This record gives sequence, structure tokens and C-alpha cells, in this order.
Amino acid sequence: MKIELKNIHFSQQLSQETNAFSANLYINDVKVGAASNHGYGGATDYLAYHEEGQRLIKEAEAYCKTLPPDKFNIDGKEYTIDMNLEHHIDNLLNEHLRQKDLQQFRNKAQRAGEKSIVVGIPDQSFKTLGLKFPVDMLLIHPKGPDILSDILIKRVVPNLKEGEIIMNTNIPEKILKQAGLNEKQYAAPKQHEAVKKNKQIRKGRGI
Repeated sequence: MKIELKNIHFSQQLSQETNAFSANLYINDVKVGAASNHGYGGATDYLAYHEEGQRLIKEAEAYCKTLPPDKFNIDGKEYTIDMNLEHHIDNLLNEHLRQKDLQQFRNKAQRAGEKSIVVGIPDQSFKTLGLKFPVDMLLIHPKGPDILSDILIKRVVPNLKEGEIIMNTNIPEKILKQAGLNEKQYAAPKQHEAVKKNKQIRKGRGI
């Protein structure tokens, strides 16, 4: 059974003991009703908009009871919670918030990579080594690639810790390999606009 939350509105300020949110509840691609929590520690509520919604919600309640219980640890002790529709909705919200935080982290790392060499563990943490000029400018400068390679060789590669990689996707693979990095030590590079522009300039000059 397909159960989804859409048009999710989450409030960090109102979230005290539980996540405060409101959302439309969909079951098998049908907008059946709404789900919400006031954030004060109470239960997550859901209600149907129409008779078909009531029927599908009852089916979803029965379906969720067949799902495995959730397991979690507190102070080294394992606990379980029997699954039901309310708890399943809470899990959907938690996953939505996790994905949102993850995307914010990735966007922050990408922005940092415009002016820095970004080193870290993907989707967990990162640190930066600032550059005097943005990566774009270095890539179109005749000596830029060699400068980047030299920085990687002298200041980055020797300090790479286990699990860390170069997270920039705007540094060409040729430069990364020139610095002695293998494919497991950097994120898959993308052809950056600066590189394309540089190629077009060179092509234009050759005509």
C-alpha cells in the first residue's frame, strides 16, 4: 500500500516535544485527508475528507499493523514500538525532514566548493581550504590547473583521513589524478561551465 505525505508544512519553533506539522495525506495516490501534530507531545492526528478517504484510511490502518515494529536504542537498551498508521505517518515526516536536511548540507558543501577545496565525509561533515581565487577563475587561467594540483599535493592529500574525500565536483578529474588521488578519494567530477567556456575560447582562437 502506498502512503504519502504531501504539501508538508513543518514548524521548528512550534516543535517542543514532537514535530509540529500539517500535511495532506495520500493513500494509493488518492488525497484522502490531512495529518498534523501540534508539537506539544501529543499524538499525530489524521482525518478523512470524504467517504472514500475513510475507507482507505481504515485499509491503511490495517495494513500498517502488519508492518514490522520499529526498533531503537536508549542508553544501550533496545526498545520496540508496534507499527500503526500514526507511527508510520511520523516516520514519513521524519524521513522528509532528514532528506531536507541532507539536501541543505549538500547545497552548503557545493557552495563552499566554489571558492574552496572541500574535504569531508559525504552527507556527514566537511571542512574547507580557502583559495585566493574561485575555482572557476583558476580553471580558465593558463596556470590555474597546475596551481590547483600543487595545492592538492602539498596541502590536502597528506592530510586526508580515513573516509574523507575531496567533495568538489567542479575540479576536473585530470587535476585530481595528477595530484595522486584515486577514484575512491574524490566525488565524481562534473564538467563545469568554466571548463566548457575555456574550451570554446580555445576553439574560437584556433579558427
